[in-house]
Formats: sequence, structure tokens, C-alpha cells
Amino acid sequence: MLLDFLFPRVCVWCWKKWEYLCSECKKELYSHPEICPFCHQKSSDFQTCKSCAESQILKWIIIWFAYKWVAKKLILKAKFAHKKDVIWFMAKRLALLVQTNQQLKSKLENFELFISYIPSHWRRHYYEKWYNQSKLLAKSLANELWIPMLKLASKKSYTVSQLHLNRDERKKNLKWVFHVKDLSRLPNWATVLLVDDVTTTGSTLSELAKSIHDEREDMNFRWVVIARNMW
Repeated sequence: MLLDFLFPRVCVWCWKKWEYLCSECKKELYSHPEICPFCHQKSSDFQTCKSCAESQILKWIIIWFAYKWVAKKLILKAKFAHKKDVIWFMAKRLALLVQTNQQLKSKLENFELFISYIPSHWRRHYYEKWYNQSKLLAKSLANELWIPMLKLASKKSYTVSQLHLNRDERKKNLKWVFHVKDLSRLPNWATVLLVDDVTTTGSTLSELAKSIHDEREDMNFRWVVIARNMW
């Protein structure tokens, strides 16, 4: 309480004290339309549509908001300004989305739900950023839901940033970069939430899911992100 008084939280948008997003700025958050995460056709509850599901490992997305203005500023604070408290704030919101999803709620109650994250290459982790915001977000979400967080893969190759690449370039940039760890801790037919802060084409999450699925075809994957960038 004393630390909160001496170093109060500040709204990332208007700088008002005591919250990372004040009540007025929360009104500026934009909901993401319910569409298939791959072909962008309308799809109830962000499910991968039937035609895309034939070629995609990821079948469902849980998304907080569109990657615009206030949400973008919030994520950038966590991504580049090392604002770990902002990550905890976002994880609490994601936990509510998971708990209110009927399919995931059942998995949660039956101890069939696990969390993993997008690994970063050691060079980026230790020499460029000093931390992995996806890992911190996944860990915070796992703590909120009281479920295990597992490191299912490592990134064996250093890749350029996905930021300025198009869809095809993103896929090529990530081809065969993940090394899958021991999956024996996961029970048969487990559901894994792959956590990241923001996604655009879903290339990173898809490639990670494919790498893991090649080792364990029985596993089910859902992706969880704070926001999605629609370009």
C-alpha cells in the first residue's frame, strides 16, 4: 500500500493516477470483430472456420481487444518499457475471458488445461530485451487460473523481427525455428493455451503449435492474446 502511494499507477493514455487504464480511457478500447483468425470471414466466438480448420492446428482464439490506440499503448508499455505491473494487469483481464469461456471452463475444472508461451531466442532474451513479455504474461495468467505453465519449446534460431514482414515472409522467417521439449508431463488429449501479447497473422503461434503437434498429435491448442493487429 505504501509503495502504491509513493509510486502510484498511472494511466498509460491520459496519465491519471491510480490505474493503468482509468475508467474514461477504458471506453476507448475497441472490441475485435468475431472472425476466423486466418481468413477473416465472420466466425462466431473467434473460432477457426471449417475451411481453414482443415489446414490449421489452432482452432480457436481468445482475444481481448483490437490492436489500436489505447490497447496498443498498453501493450507497448509491457513489451518495450519493462512495465511488469502492466502485464499482471492484463493477465487478470485474460483470466476472466478464459473463465467465462464454456469450453475452457470445463477443461479448467477437470484439470485438463495447461499454459505455454512463445519462447524467445537467447540472444534476444539476454542481450536485447532482458525478458520475454509472452513468458511473463503466461506465468501471470497461470497464477490467476491456478494451472501449470510449461515450457514446451525453445527457439533454436535467431530470426529478424516479424514487425515489418508480410504474411508469407513471416511464415518463411519462422520455418523450423522451434525445438520441442519433453512433453511427457502433459496428459493425453490435454488442451494447451498458447499465450502471446499481440498477433497479426498468427504465424508465430501457428508454427509453434505445428512443431508441438508433430510430436503429440493428441494435443489441442487454443491461442490467447491481449490484442490482434488487423493491419
